Amino acid sequence: MAMSAAALNPEKFTPFNIHSTIYKTVNDHPIGVDVLVPKGLRTGPGKNPLIVRFHGGFLVTGASLLPLFFTNWILDLAVVNDAVIVSADYRLMPEATGADILTDVADLWFWVHNDLQSFISTTAAAEAAPHVDLSHTLVVGDSAGGWLAMQSALTQPAGSIKAAIGLYPQLDIRDPFFNTEFEKLLFGMPMLPNEILDAHVATLTPGAVMTSAYPPARLDLACAMVQNGRVLEFLGTGEELFPVELVAHAESMPAVLILHGHEDSVVPVAGSLRFVEALKKKLPESAVKLDVRPGDHGFDGDAKLEEQWLSEDVEFICKHWLE
Repeated sequence: MAMSAAALNPEKFTPFNIHSTIYKTVNDHPIGVDVLVPKGLRTGPGKNPLIVRFHGGFLVTGASLLPLFFTNWILDLAVVNDAVIVSADYRLMPEATGADILTDVADLWFWVHNDLQSFISTTAAAEAAPHVDLSHTLVVGDSAGGWLAMQSALTQPAGSIKAAIGLYPQLDIRDPFFNTEFEKLLFGMPMLPNEILDAHVATLTPGAVMTSAYPPARLDLACAMVQNGRVLEFLGTGEELFPVELVAHAESMPAVLILHGHEDSVVPVAGSLRFVEALKKKLPESAVKLDVRPGDHGFDGDAKLEEQWLSEDVEFICKHWLE
């Protein structure tokens, strides 16, 4: 997995003031959301666009402010455009199902539209409190977070999201890669036995909730689930869980940018290709750009906004997000 040293460093959040709260509670378990506000932000009504960001981790591990999974250039994009970032936790498998996770995503969007501005206004210093322009909302997600970003783009009311970015997104979870047992050396992990996952499931109590983990915690569960082809066992099989199928019912779609590494050994690029093909078939006039680059999962770990290939992708998405 191509991640830079900077990606491991919590100092990457230094350009931001971070305000944290709870957007919902499940079985007395609070689920948190972090609001990242660039320091030295301009103030005034309508000045600050919004980025809603979902973290990756196979829907099994990861956390809102895990530096490893928080893409550097997305942070830079927020600073350059005086954008507020909302990054949230959500329930994780195997304690939760895919339907549970999508419920959390829907509740987060409700919080964004109904409580975000009042939370910022009462939490941030008065002279630095941004005025979030919800009419310029960009949703972003990496890996499993890319699944949540595209689910948001497909299910939120038309026009409420202007643009969506999927970074090596996990879009075709019916792919045999996730549901067939064969050798997959994910993140450099050896093949792990089913017993790791079975032992964990055996310890779960009814109503158990898990919403964040910092790898290596639970990375073994995630790898065992994928390596042994058991993702759908825990995710579920309803059509609403599969963007490649869900897009066939879409009446509209925000602008979409997908970046994927050609040699991705963790989330096959074929899923992104299928999603874009389905989107173009259903909505041929939609604004969509798929950029398949050389590299593995997380290939953009060292990418800078000024690099030509990325600047072209960013120009495409910003045109739709900010104009």
